[in-house]
Amino acid sequence: MALAMPLALALAASPVLAEQASDRIAPENGTGFLAKPPVRAQKWMVVAANPLAANAGEAILANGGNAVDAMVGVQLVLGLVEPQSSGLGGGAFAVYFDAASGKLSTFDGRETAPGEATPELFIGADGKAMKFFDAVIGGRSVGTPGTVALLEALHRKHGKLAWADLFAPAIRLAREGFAVSPRLNALVADSAQSLFSREATRHYFFSEEGVPIFPGTILKND
Repeated sequence: MALAMPLALALAASPVLAEQASDRIAPENGTGFLAKPPVRAQKWMVVAANPLAANAGEAILANGGNAVDAMVGVQLVLGLVEPQSSGLGGGAFAVYFDAASGKLSTFDGRETAPGEATPELFIGADGKAMKFFDAVIGGRSVGTPGTVALLEALHRKHGKLAWADLFAPAIRLAREGFAVSPRLNALVADSAQSLFSREATRHYFFSEEGVPIFPGTILKND
C-alpha cells in the first residue's frame, strides 16, 4: 500500500451562522459516551463513526484497494447510516500522506456559498439576524456541496480500484437495510418536529404510529 498513515477527514454539513446570545445551539448533540480499550495495528487501521462504515473500508482493503479507496467507501456508507452527520450534500477536508514520496497533500472540499448569496442572506424581514434553526431549516443554509468532488479528485489522483466498485457496500446496505443505531434514533427524536412535518423524512424516519424509528429497526433506502 502506498500510504503509511490513514487519511484524516473532517466531514461536516452544517452552515456557519452567527450565534445569538439567546440561541446557543450545538450543531449536533451528544447522545452518550462509551469507554473502549486502545487498539493497535501494525500495517493499517480503518476508523469511522459507525462500525458498518469501518467494515466497508476493511472489505475494500481486503479486495486490494488502498487507503483512498477505503476512504471513499467509508464516507459513502456514513452518508447512509448517519445522515445527521455525513452525506453527499456536505463538505470535507482530507489530508493525504504518500509514504513512497514522503509528500503530504491537503484537499479542501468544504461547501461554498451559492453564487447569488449576499451578506443579507440570514437577515430576517424584521432586519435582524435570524435565529439558528430559523436559518438552518429551508434552502437558505444550503451551500454548494464539496464532498463528492473531493472524493473524486482524491480517487482520480491516488485511487486504485474502479470508482464504481467503491459504491457497492453503500448500495448493498441501502437495498438490504441496516440496523438503526441508538444515536440515529436519539437525534431523530431531537429533531422530531421538523422531520415529521415533511413527507419524505416522516416516511423514512418514523414508524406508522408516528414515533421515531427504534434502535435496531432495519431501515432501507432503495
